[in-house]
Amino acid sequence: MNSIQIISSGKYIPDMKITNEELEEKYQVEKNYILKRTGIKQRFYANLEIEEIAIKASEEALKKCKEKIDLIIVASTSEKSQMPSISYEIQKYFNMIDCMCLDILAGCAGFINALDIAKLYIDSNRINTALVVGVEKLSNFVDKQDIGTEILLSDGAGAIIIQKSKEKKLYDSYIESMGQNGEILTCTNNSKIYMNGKEIYKYAVTETVKNINKLLENNNLTINDINYIIPHQSNKKILKSMANKLDLPKEKMYVNIEKYGNTFCASIPIAIDEILNSNKVKEKDKIVLIGYGGGLNTGSILLEM
Repeated sequence: MNSIQIISSGKYIPDMKITNEELEEKYQVEKNYILKRTGIKQRFYANLEIEEIAIKASEEALKKCKEKIDLIIVASTSEKSQMPSISYEIQKYFNMIDCMCLDILAGCAGFINALDIAKLYIDSNRINTALVVGVEKLSNFVDKQDIGTEILLSDGAGAIIIQKSKEKKLYDSYIESMGQNGEILTCTNNSKIYMNGKEIYKYAVTETVKNINKLLENNNLTINDINYIIPHQSNKKILKSMANKLDLPKEKMYVNIEKYGNTFCASIPIAIDEILNSNKVKEKDKIVLIGYGGGLNTGSILLEM
């Protein structure tokens, strides 16, 4: 198997900020109700089309990369059309030649699946460099009369570029799907997102911990060997419970949900871009990415930086 490295990253956060104060006034709830329940201070809605959001994040990543892109793979739950899909719109915008395009639908953990598929293409020696994007325009699917979803969900995009590494670096993944329980988080065509909050909480704080422990066990590692866990930013209470169950020091759980809200497939690549630009990670650090949500779908990736 080939080793990979992240050679560039980018993100796009829309300009239209929706504050907690606005929503607390709308729903007539007490001050700080939203922050206490979710850990979110604000969320953002985009005036742009979803492909334009994805292009903006990709543009930021591509500015820092001179390599030819062999594969564009996009994860989203909120595509507006089946053909042409977002990856093809990215290819068209940047006029990329001799490049495969692929979009996947795998719920909130879709970015994990997308990154793992890109790695498998690199392993097959079919490609050398891939642009992997997570993008959402969830504002189109939020029920504006449902406090349970409107206070959580946000728009945005994150992008990373990965490449075959000359140095040997650790990589592994563990992805599980549980379609039998998919009814707790749903969104059908032209409808609004439905969440069973209680069941999602139970699922998220048990299955994620099991998944991460299995990934670590498969690689003869313990949680003490990990420098950071970058989770899907779903709800701060879920992230705190996950860290407690893993016996993970809070400074090793990367959390930015207070700034951006829950952006489904975009949350992990946005966090990756942020942590890379903060210089919090260094070469040889071991990071676990953990995605979970609609499907149900739970997946983790172990990366050596």
